[in-house]
Amino acid sequence: MHHPVRSVVAIATIAFALAACGSGSDETSGASAGGEKVTITSPSDGDTVDVPFMLTWDSTVPLGPTDSGKDHVHVYVDGQSNDYTVVGGTEFQVKGLSPGEHTVEISLQHADHSPVGPKSEISVTVGAGGGSESPSSDGGGGGY
Repeated sequence: MHHPVRSVVAIATIAFALAACGSGSDETSGASAGGEKVTITSPSDGDTVDVPFMLTWDSTVPLGPTDSGKDHVHVYVDGQSNDYTVVGGTEFQVKGLSPGEHTVEISLQHADHSPVGPKSEISVTVGAGGGSESPSSDGGGGGY
């Protein structure tokens, strides 16, 4: 009669362990289970901007170039996460966006470009002085 009790305890322990291993990142707030966080600080969500404009963010982890072994940020526009620019700091000059509404996104990445988890995004409306659809760097962030 002791075996059914042990089975129930074992199943409950496994269920608890699996529940504790749930999703590791909260992409909406820019935070991960490990406490890493990245948040766009400027411009504000919903702002109207002229190009070029400076995109800035805060990170709870040190950022640097990929060859330093530190984490970095991928900056991309309108969901085009495969068309990104690598930035090892906390600012990036966005150039060349066409007039209209755009979503500007950043994602925290390890030096090997594997995702840490946290992301942040804002929507901006570019005034009439826009250009092409891809962001470009002023040389401060590096990129591909």
